[in-house]
Amino acid sequence: MRGASSRISVGRLVAQIVAGAWRPGPSVPSITLAEAEALAPVLLSTGSAALAWHRLQALDFPLTEPLLNLREAYRKHLIDAAVHDVGMKDIFERARAAGTEPILFKGWALARLYPDSGLRPYGDFDLWVPAAELDTLYRAIPPGNDHAYCVEPHISFYPQFERSFDEVMSRSQLVQLDDVQIRIPCDEDHLRFICLHFLYHAGWRPIWLCDVALMVENAGAGFDWDRCLGGNRKYADWIACVIGLAHQLLGAEINGTPVAKRAKSLPRWLTNTVLAQWEKGAGMSGAENLSFAVPRRLLKPSALARSVREHWRNPIQASVEMNAWFTESPRGLLQFGSVFLRMPEFVRYFGREIRRT
Repeated sequence: MRGASSRISVGRLVAQIVAGAWRPGPSVPSITLAEAEALAPVLLSTGSAALAWHRLQALDFPLTEPLLNLREAYRKHLIDAAVHDVGMKDIFERARAAGTEPILFKGWALARLYPDSGLRPYGDFDLWVPAAELDTLYRAIPPGNDHAYCVEPHISFYPQFERSFDEVMSRSQLVQLDDVQIRIPCDEDHLRFICLHFLYHAGWRPIWLCDVALMVENAGAGFDWDRCLGGNRKYADWIACVIGLAHQLLGAEINGTPVAKRAKSLPRWLTNTVLAQWEKGAGMSGAENLSFAVPRRLLKPSALARSVREHWRNPIQASVEMNAWFTESPRGLLQFGSVFLRMPEFVRYFGREIRRT
């Protein structure tokens, strides 16, 4: 099993290969063919293959199978993007015809900012509507068998987002996609959201931090940082820390922003957690997943121990769940605390699964 220093080293290679890949003309990475080939499975599993290919294609490497896989992922994302465009327009037209106006988060709202439509893959449409209009949106969504896209309706988001639907709607923007206008959040609300999304999901996808870097670098003189960081000081600090990760790990330009000082001084555990997570590749822990795994492994101690270890909250998840400040303090107690916090959920899923085993 790899040690912590090895995991961080591999994570740094992942960071190195996608750093700046959101820019139109990224620099050529200092990486060997062997390193690129070794990283290919992790890049593919985390949706970062196209970003890596965007930088690697400038190198005079032979097209070995791992590199061909990266290139093919990029080509597939190009095709998927064209299909998603059709689905996006269809969904918004159907929703409006049904009498509701959703707001699109993530996905296409971020992918459109990249210099190439094949660089930022996404698989579903996250649409926010008022609770009273949720049934209306569901009725507007066509059956899954008839259309090759997935819609995820939402009536609320993370409490640390600290924005009501009406507040976000009042500052939202309409962006043209061919002959249809797509409603997305204003840049300030969207940056706040994607930073929180990165934290809630343990920071396991490098592309999410590329999203943050891209939005920060695109923030012009008119960007309202007070709105982005407004509200609870702790949550504003969380967002500043994510921007700091984009700066320290991926080289995002943050000079002139109000978070520049904080971005250059992050807790060591925060950067190390992200790097270790990137080495691990796809996946994040979850109480329901552990509850599903345990009944099947009760008689296999080694497998049971592996399940617990795999689903143990990492320091980022634990800090968010325990609503903690991102200080230099060790996260061990918070990780134990998150276990007890999730115990009711664990018991509920465990009981349901043990009856089925």
